[in-house]
Amino acid sequence: MSIRLRLTIYWSAITALILFAAGLLIFAMFERAMLGSLDAALMEEADTTAAAISRSRPDDAQSILGRLARERDLGPGRRIRLEAGGRAIFDIGDDAADLPRRTEPGANRIADGSLHRYRYAIVRLRFQGADAALIDGTDARPVRGAIARLRDALLLAIPVILALSIVGGYWMATRALAPLNKISDALARIEPRDLTSRLAAPSPQDEAHRLVSAINQLLERLERASAAQRRFVSEAAHELRTPLTVLRTGLEVTLQRPRTAEENRAALEQAAEEVERLCRMAEDLLALARLNADSTSERAPVDLSEIAAEASGVARTLAEPRGQELTLKTLAGIIVKGSAPDLRRVLLNLLDNAVKYTPERGRIEIAVTRDGSDAMVLVRDNGAGIDPRDLDRVFEPFYRGRGNGAGGGLGLALSREIAHRHGGTIEAANRPEGGCEIRLRLPLSAEPGAPAQT
Repeated sequence: MSIRLRLTIYWSAITALILFAAGLLIFAMFERAMLGSLDAALMEEADTTAAAISRSRPDDAQSILGRLARERDLGPGRRIRLEAGGRAIFDIGDDAADLPRRTEPGANRIADGSLHRYRYAIVRLRFQGADAALIDGTDARPVRGAIARLRDALLLAIPVILALSIVGGYWMATRALAPLNKISDALARIEPRDLTSRLAAPSPQDEAHRLVSAINQLLERLERASAAQRRFVSEAAHELRTPLTVLRTGLEVTLQRPRTAEENRAALEQAAEEVERLCRMAEDLLALARLNADSTSERAPVDLSEIAAEASGVARTLAEPRGQELTLKTLAGIIVKGSAPDLRRVLLNLLDNAVKYTPERGRIEIAVTRDGSDAMVLVRDNGAGIDPRDLDRVFEPFYRGRGNGAGGGLGLALSREIAHRHGGTIEAANRPEGGCEIRLRLPLSAEPGAPAQT
């Protein structure tokens, strides 16, 4: 069922409910007003007459009742009765009038005739020392006719108004949804390979305008994501082609002529290095793909101090052959909520990068501390640093920096993705005394304990 049809049905149901409720209310108010005016006049007239005849002699009472029966101000016909002791003392007026069914003693009241043609005011009084009842009636058919005509008019007008409302509602739904149909048609014309197109925003600042703005923003994000994906694929292919080319060239050269055992060993060592590089790149690609595919991985409390100690132990085996000094400073109880393997990979990537770009006999420092409600991991070195123009781009996949050639792989890009998945940030900065500093900031999940130097 289309939205237009649903809106029309909802509009019709609400309009019908309102119309019928309003019709019933109008009819009830009109009926009450018409009969109320008649009843008030009847009761006032009956009260006045009852007071007069209660003080009169029988002959005078008959004269008073006769004059009352000849009055036509309340209706075209009148019927006047005076009952006492269960029998009629006087009965004057229209013989065809329908009398009320009950006239027993009781409070003064208004009553309908047995056929609902006449309307009566019944008033109790004392006549010649006995309890009596004055029954003053008038023909109410003109009043009931006016009420019936209003009822018939409402029964005719309400369906007509409802039908017109349904047609109008369908037309309004069509007009209201016209911008959405235009947006749908415009979106259908956008090809997946060309995300540069944008929707034309309607001139009024309404819901359709906001929807178009949101869709255009989405298209812009999709365009950037698509461009980034194409660039990533191109750069990944380029990065994979280089070691594969080196590996193939080395093997071809080795097979072209007989070589000594030392030469074969050197060629195999070079091939092994390229294969190891390819394996690392494949692992990073798989890790990045896993992060992009798994957005709901389980999180558990992780002690960053322990993770830093494990990562620094691995990094020392890489730093020792280069004569580099690696120090670790931590506070105890720096707890974050996340994935221990992913956070370990981040610290290993940062330390591996620091070892790679720190000169021999240089210094590398890793510190785990607290900064307000965040945990802070600092990895510092005293290398050449990063070109200031590259500080914001070293975390892009396969980006190669200027000068020292920092970057070029997926390690920093993977580290940034893991940090973002943990609600944190990672950034690079140059130290005033020389070298680079990487700052990893993650939200704490528990209050840290007392500081303990390692």
